[in-house]
Amino acid sequence: MILNNDIKYRGELGKTLKLDEYSSVEFPFMEQLRGLGWNQNLNQVIELSMQQTPEQSFRSSFSEVVLLQKLKESLKRINPFLTDLQIDEVVRRIRTFEKNSLIENNQKVLDLLLENTTVSKNEITGEKSPTVRYIDFDNIENNIFTAISQFKVAIPGTDHHIIPDIVLFVNGLPLVVIEAKSPKVKEPIPEAIDQLLRYSEQRGDTGEGNKELFFYNQFIITTCRSEAKFGTITTHIPKHFYRWTDPYPKTLNELEHGQSSPNDQQRLVAGMLDPRNLLDILRVFTVFSINDKGKKIKIVGRYQQFRAVKLATKRLIEGQNKIERGGIIWHTQGSGKSLTMMFLVREMKLKTALMPWKIVFVTDRTQLEDQLSGTANSIGFAIKTANFINPRPTPDGRSLKELLSNDNSDLVMAMIHKFQENGDLEGLQLFPELNKSANILVMTDEAHRSQYSLLAANLERAMPNATSIGFTGTPTAKTEKKYKDYIDKYTMRQSIDDGVTLEIVYEGFTHNAEVEDKKAMDKKFEDVFSDYNLTERLQILGFGSRDAYLDSMKTIKDKAKKMVEHYVEQIFTGGFKAQIVANSRIAAVRYKVAIDEAIDIKIRELKSDNPMLVNVALLEKLETAVVISGSHNDELEIKAFTNSEYHKKAIKRFKLPFEKTDEEDNSINGNVGIIIVNNMLLTGFDAPIEQVLYLDRVIVAHNLLQTIARVNRVGSEGKEKGFVVDFVGVGHHLKRAIEYYDEREAAVDADEIDNILACISKDEVELNELTKAHEAIWNFLAQHGLTDLSDVDAFFDLFYDEDVRFEYMSLYRKLTSCFNNVLPRKEALDFFVDWKSFTEINALAEKHFRDQRFSMKGIPPKLRAIADEFLISKGIDQSVAPISIIADDFQKNVNTKQREKTKAAEVEHAVRHYIDINIDEDPELFASFSQALEEILKNFKGNWKRIYEELEKLREKIKNREKEQTYGLDRKKQMPVFRIFKAELFDNRELLEDEISQNVNLTQHVCNLVINEIKLTGFWDSIPAQNKLRAELQKLLLSPEFVVYPKITSKYKELISRIMELAKANHFKMIQD
Repeated sequence: MILNNDIKYRGELGKTLKLDEYSSVEFPFMEQLRGLGWNQNLNQVIELSMQQTPEQSFRSSFSEVVLLQKLKESLKRINPFLTDLQIDEVVRRIRTFEKNSLIENNQKVLDLLLENTTVSKNEITGEKSPTVRYIDFDNIENNIFTAISQFKVAIPGTDHHIIPDIVLFVNGLPLVVIEAKSPKVKEPIPEAIDQLLRYSEQRGDTGEGNKELFFYNQFIITTCRSEAKFGTITTHIPKHFYRWTDPYPKTLNELEHGQSSPNDQQRLVAGMLDPRNLLDILRVFTVFSINDKGKKIKIVGRYQQFRAVKLATKRLIEGQNKIERGGIIWHTQGSGKSLTMMFLVREMKLKTALMPWKIVFVTDRTQLEDQLSGTANSIGFAIKTANFINPRPTPDGRSLKELLSNDNSDLVMAMIHKFQENGDLEGLQLFPELNKSANILVMTDEAHRSQYSLLAANLERAMPNATSIGFTGTPTAKTEKKYKDYIDKYTMRQSIDDGVTLEIVYEGFTHNAEVEDKKAMDKKFEDVFSDYNLTERLQILGFGSRDAYLDSMKTIKDKAKKMVEHYVEQIFTGGFKAQIVANSRIAAVRYKVAIDEAIDIKIRELKSDNPMLVNVALLEKLETAVVISGSHNDELEIKAFTNSEYHKKAIKRFKLPFEKTDEEDNSINGNVGIIIVNNMLLTGFDAPIEQVLYLDRVIVAHNLLQTIARVNRVGSEGKEKGFVVDFVGVGHHLKRAIEYYDEREAAVDADEIDNILACISKDEVELNELTKAHEAIWNFLAQHGLTDLSDVDAFFDLFYDEDVRFEYMSLYRKLTSCFNNVLPRKEALDFFVDWKSFTEINALAEKHFRDQRFSMKGIPPKLRAIADEFLISKGIDQSVAPISIIADDFQKNVNTKQREKTKAAEVEHAVRHYIDINIDEDPELFASFSQALEEILKNFKGNWKRIYEELEKLREKIKNREKEQTYGLDRKKQMPVFRIFKAELFDNRELLEDEISQNVNLTQHVCNLVINEIKLTGFWDSIPAQNKLRAELQKLLLSPEFVVYPKITSKYKELISRIMELAKANHFKMIQD
């Protein structure tokens, strides 16, 4: 009897499907193998019928899974010194298994294939313990490749058989099993997977397959032609089977296909089963690992990893200099960058030209260190982790500088987070030249991060001839500038299409709150901050109000309740977990209290009414954890959650499934279901069990893309999507970040990134600019008789002259801009010592400004207390998204609502949502809309029809804002600034013609200054750069031309703050040409 899934299709239907399976899937598969050389020389492609004898497949019985004849022939061919007795001994070694464990025996076979074996003596040369290889990975023609269809295998202990559709043998060993299905079958891939699980006896039953066949298996393939995927013996669900869509090194045009592009099967066969690729996948891209559940799994690399490693290795060997050898590997978050790095190391260690290279990793992921350590023995290299940058008082050879100095071909791990913990990154001193060898590769993980710049420059200085490869999921202009060229690209959309990562669903909620007793709140504010003058109070409100609102316990409690409702109803029931990103560390602590309380309330509700049959007993066991950074002066409530050991345990528990225990420590269970953070675990944190991210902190640009990717990892059955639930209104930031990401992708695809020669030319220009700026500031100081940078008193006296002070600060700003442009190249470090001295001098200059940076120390807790006392929460509403209120079909959408109250509420929430996400764009315009909205709700409270009519008028006004007169100014860049001046200087009244001209003139000058300055790379990360712009704005506003404007002398500080806030919120819009 033959056991297979096709018995469910009986009679004529069964015959039709089997015939279609053969003609549409199986036959084309075998034909393509022939085209790849599987039938050349000693290789064979054999098609058997259902009625067959063992001899037709080189066996003496159907109980054998190894083709002994071919195995012995290959062993003699690869190892000609072996005697017949020695061949029998080596064959016995790979056919004998002491355990019945599929995973352990499979790993034993892989170890023998990769690490080889020995015999006692070479009888020809007399050599003791010569190496014996089962596969010749270097000389492909020494191996025998055999493909057999309908490979009949006995089920041990029964009279039954299984017949896998195709089995691929290398030197008689069954390395690949393929299950084909007709494309007419309803669910071909899941059926094929279930059949393979039965064949390998992994469904919980015995006597339905042949486990030994899969002891040798390296990967399995399921195909119905249009869809083809691969997995391993530990891949049990469809979502963990992956496509192989790029046949590299072949191109799609080289594959035979009709008018349409090659189908999935053609791509996978060309990419994975070309004999050279097959052996490379086995040797380099196959690894055993421990997953988050503590289980051993087998992993085979995916096509983007294979391609990136091959391209990178080719560059390393063929590049004529360090720039041509290096570049960027852009692989989206969750696509396996850590494994790609490990595979690259393996590939390098197999190439004669690259074997002696030293490899330096710059990373902050312990996961990467663990992965490399786990495979170190099989690859043959030593891992050395640098916990410190500088040698200890008694050198032990373990500091980064010591490890870089020697010429050993080892792997050095530079762990950024450890350098941060011990303070090595603060006050980083210049590295000397430590190693001039060109045989060094520096691989930087998350290469877009700005904190690596100074360390990266020092590494280049220490190893001037080393090659650099950067790995990133979110490339930036700075990344492109450093690495010059892209080696490989695998984007977010490709990853989702391949099923490597999940689609992310965005949902937004709006929190409604108001202050009913505004007079009492204002009085309280005056009392608490009575020691501050009016200007300082305005700064407190400007800097602290938003945080006070977001950190307010009343705000957090309302949001926590909504989060728990969403989590329990949509996430918890699937067994998945959640992460909350709080606005601040104190907010994270408050969220834990609020979430715990909300869960208790939810449990009580479910005990009386549980229509969704939520597992209340498990929900009662759910715990929350807070993971936040700490400092010496933290309050006790924060300090309780900053311990690193507590963090490690909490993270481990979060990654485990509910009610599961850690295999190494039974005291650690998986009942931490919600983890709350502020700034930690937003990048480089992989937890496939996490399905939702609740966002209550404003994050922008590539950092936002990194953060939301926490939920895109493929998880266990039931996790079809990741969810990002926004409580703080970052929708527009997300849109901008994705637009930038798409622009970079399009530029790379169109080959619009500057070539290497152009980049080198730009580098030289930037270095010349830095040299000139350095000379200019020294010449300025020399003119004033200052050559000793340590003479603080002389500088302090000099800066009493306002013109001198401004000129120095302008020169310093130019130097800083040029210095940042050249970083992270080592040439920047030649100016580092002087730049640090000039920075200290610049701080002296700033002390002469009355509007020096205002200290908020001690203020946030007072503001939070006021917000807690007077803020009245009005609940949470789902934002009207994804539709915009200015969309043409919005009115149609609203009119489908029947009740006036519902219609009014719809418009109100839409208007609120639109104002919320656009207020940063033009605060004056949208603040006026917001004020109008509040007036409407206040004046017509309860009169829903009137409210609806007035709201409709407001909506039309917002919609028609594009028709507003702009006086020749840019609507998006300049008009928001114009409105700020109109409101602050002219009380928002109708302007006379001369006043309009004055305002336009002021607006143009301010915008030109701001746009020019914020183009500086990393401007918003640089406090000195921001302070310089503030100083220039002050100088402009108080210049003779503008100081005569009404109210400008009393309001210039407030104006500067508002302009800076506007520029930051609209950075990308303002700098666009």
